[in-house]
Amino acid sequence: MYIHAPIPQKKSSWRDFENLVADIFERFDYTVMRDVRFKTARRFQIDLVAYNERLCIFIDCKDHAYINPSKEEAFIEKQRVRADNLGLEDKRFQYKKKKVLLVTKHKTDSMILGSADEGRILSVDADSLPYLLRDINIYEDNLVSID
Repeated sequence: MYIHAPIPQKKSSWRDFENLVADIFERFDYTVMRDVRFKTARRFQIDLVAYNERLCIFIDCKDHAYINPSKEEAFIEKQRVRADNLGLEDKRFQYKKKKVLLVTKHKTDSMILGSADEGRILSVDADSLPYLLRDINIYEDNLVSID
């Protein structure tokens, strides 16, 4: 099983980083929708939506290792609005737990510092993402739910 996916040391484009994250999810048997853009009353974009038979994860790829806790609530609400507007009645997402995850380019320790029950969004650096996905059952309750 795929465990480690180091971020290339050379400067990579943002699209390369999103593709790297998508590839990691795909190696763990998630179907991935990339750069999801849609329009309702306004234009929305979600970096990645990864789903399998029981989980649907809305992923925001960030270039920093930390999001200020005072901004987390607003960020989570924006992801909820995007998810609702994407059409969660879509059969691909029905009956799945819907979660939010930040994936960062840079090392972060947020994965062990915060959890949803503390009002914190879980973030993980791309190097650690395979470990999170391998043991997703352990971390699942720490992912913010958008149901």
